[in-house]
Amino acid sequence: MFELDRLADLDFGAMGDEGLIDALREVHGVAAAAQAAEVGAVRELYRRHRARSVEPGPGGVRGGEFAATEAAVALHADEGTAAALIDIGLALEEVLPRTRKAFAAGRIDLAKVRVIVDSTRALTKEMVEVLEPRLIEAAGRTNPARLRQAARRWAARLDPGGAQRRREVRQEEREIRIRAVQDSMAVFDGLLPAPGAQTVAMRLREMSLQVCAQDPRTMPQRRADALVALADGSGSLRCGCGRGDRCPAQIEAETPRRPLIQIGIPADSLFGMQEAPALLAGYGPIDAALARILSEHARFEVIPECSPEPVAAAEAARLVREVRAIDGMCRFLGCVLPAAECELDARPTTNSPRSGLAVLCSRHHRLKSLSDNKKQPWRVWRADADRLQWTTPNGDIHTTIREGARYLFPHTDIDAPPAPPPIDSDPRRPSPFHADSPTPEDLAYPVTGPLHRQLRQITPEDEIPDTER
Repeated sequence: MFELDRLADLDFGAMGDEGLIDALREVHGVAAAAQAAEVGAVRELYRRHRARSVEPGPGGVRGGEFAATEAAVALHADEGTAAALIDIGLALEEVLPRTRKAFAAGRIDLAKVRVIVDSTRALTKEMVEVLEPRLIEAAGRTNPARLRQAARRWAARLDPGGAQRRREVRQEEREIRIRAVQDSMAVFDGLLPAPGAQTVAMRLREMSLQVCAQDPRTMPQRRADALVALADGSGSLRCGCGRGDRCPAQIEAETPRRPLIQIGIPADSLFGMQEAPALLAGYGPIDAALARILSEHARFEVIPECSPEPVAAAEAARLVREVRAIDGMCRFLGCVLPAAECELDARPTTNSPRSGLAVLCSRHHRLKSLSDNKKQPWRVWRADADRLQWTTPNGDIHTTIREGARYLFPHTDIDAPPAPPPIDSDPRRPSPFHADSPTPEDLAYPVTGPLHRQLRQITPEDEIPDTER
């Protein structure tokens, strides 16, 4: 296997085809061994956190609760990823010793290890001892998707009576996720019990077929619009043919509710004087044109750059709204929870009404409170009115600023690069690849559909029925 310090010196261009494939396998093994070391390190960090958690109860530190936080800050990753690595590390240490050795040797990578961990989670110890060697052997000759299928089939044969138990364990993991991607788009997915997922799928299909044959939208577009129609209270999908009352599929639908979203936009962008991006709470930057469209049915609140002083008690609610708007999101490192869903951390000062206030999500507000009470080795202080400084247990210092202010007052965003000169391009020109199909971040799951625009119609669920044509 290649040594890490040799990787940078490899000349792939000078290798023959066979040598290149061999090198690819070797390099992948080195990467897998490095992944195993990372999992082992974060697992050990969690173990040490648990050993130091000596004050259980509401006012104390729960065992290992901030290990993922510290790891995420060190790796510049999100806490969910760090927590998943901890979970895998604990399973390898306590349940899957053979998998841990194969992982450390670089014979299987993190994606396949995740499959093995997930597939053995609800099995008894005796069944794991029988199944684990088979899974490791299969992992060396197949991809994660096929490995997952084999694991499910073998588990069903080993424990045919345990299907109900495994289902009940898995149902505890049900969730819905939203992940921001480029160009004001987001991925909305989740894990649901199969009957519930099919209920949602069939309802969306039913709504997608309630429009007339002149509706120009594809089935994927109709399903996406139908999901929003379910959420906004209208309950039905309006036809997009544009013929109004002459449409044979025209139905009476409930008036949609106003979107329960918050958007921060500079006043001059709102009036079309410039095109600075707006902030969609919980998502991030959106273009000014989209923000103006959404503002047509919005309720407005003006946020001044400098809050009047002093603030009377009757104006405390206004001050809180201003702080939430200027902070934009949780003030912890990398946390993107919208300010509206966060708690207010109040440390009154005499300098400015806003300087002593900050918004933190429940988790990171708890971290700061424990730190202030010397029950956590983190340290937090205000460098000035706009900056919070966080010192990690190992002494690293990180600074967070008021994210919302970058959007409401663009001239304060001193980190932004200068705008490049305009280029002669047509934004309506389609890319040869479907730009709205995000690349999955989870390597345990391969790409499930073709990305090329010309191949997208080969999937059966995206084909419009012949009866509608």
